[in-house]
Amino acid sequence: MESFRYFLVILLFLDFTEITFGQLPKCTDSGSCPTNGVWGEWKTVGSTTCDMSCGGCGTLLQERECISQPVCNCTGNTNRTIGCNFEGCKYPSQKTCCAPYLPMIINGVITCGPIPKSLDSSACCPQQSILTQWSDWSYVNSQWIRSRSCLSASIGCPCSEALTQTKTGSNWEYIEKLFVSFSGCPCDQPTDAATPCKNVALGDPIYYRPLAIDDTTCTAWLVMIAEVQGDKIYCKALKNTIYKDDYGADMNYVGALLIMQEVSGECTTDVPFDCANGATANRRQNVSFTCDMKTGKWIYDYTGKRVNAINIASWY
Repeated sequence: MESFRYFLVILLFLDFTEITFGQLPKCTDSGSCPTNGVWGEWKTVGSTTCDMSCGGCGTLLQERECISQPVCNCTGNTNRTIGCNFEGCKYPSQKTCCAPYLPMIINGVITCGPIPKSLDSSACCPQQSILTQWSDWSYVNSQWIRSRSCLSASIGCPCSEALTQTKTGSNWEYIEKLFVSFSGCPCDQPTDAATPCKNVALGDPIYYRPLAIDDTTCTAWLVMIAEVQGDKIYCKALKNTIYKDDYGADMNYVGALLIMQEVSGECTTDVPFDCANGATANRRQNVSFTCDMKTGKWIYDYTGKRVNAINIASWY
C-alpha cells in the first residue's frame, strides 16, 4: 500500500510539472505543419488575482494564440478556465483541495494538483521551420534590411533559417557611358525582354540597357535614345499618317519604344517621347522606375505596373 502511494505521488508530480521549452520533442508529422498547428502558451487575461486562497478552488480565465497562423492553422480551444492558488487548504477547512485536484506532498508541502500546464502535453516542435513573411525592405544605417520572425520561437522551437537579410553598399560599373548600380537596392536589374517579348506588336526588341539605380532611394532610370543609329530606326517618320499629341499638335515622328514584360507575363509597350521636331527634337530621355519594397520588383512609374524585363525597340 505504501509503495502504491509513492507511485501515485510520482505520477501526480510528473503531471504537475510543466513542460519546459528545452523538453519539447520534434513533431512526428512529416509535413511543414503539425496536425494541430503550433499553439503558444496559455496566458491569464483579465484579473490575475485569484478569488480563493487555497486548494485550487479559485478560477482564472486564460487564452492562447495560434502562433503558426497564417502559415499553419490550429485546431483546439483558444480559451479555458483553470484553478488557482494550489496550496492545500488547512484546518478547519472542510477539504484540502477542490475538484478535480488531489492533495500531494511536494518538498514537504501539501499541494493540490496537477496544475494545468502552460503548454499542451501534445506540444511539439514542427519538423520544418514556420516563419512569417518577409517585411518590406527599409533603409537603415546605409543599408537595406528586411526581417521575418520565427513563429515557434516563443515555445522553445527555434528556426534554423536567417531572420534578417541586408544589402549594403554600392557597386557601380561603367556601362555604355553610364554608371550602373548592380547591388545595394533590393530590386535586382530587370532581365532582357528580347526573348519573352519578341512577338510584341509595333516593334522589334533590339537593345538591352541596364537601369541606372540610386541605391539610397531605390529609384532608377533608363536612358531612351530616339535617333537613327546605323540601320536601327529609333525615330519613325509618320509622314502619311496624322498623329496628334495630347495638345492636338501634329506628330510627324514617334520616339523609341520601351518594351516591358510585366510580372503577369504580359508584354506591353510605351512610347516615352516623340520626335515631333524631327532632327532637332530631344533625342535622349530618361524613364523612371521605383523599387517595390515588398515584392522586389521594379515599378514603371508611368503605368504603376511591376516589370520583370525591359528592352528598347525600334518601330516596324
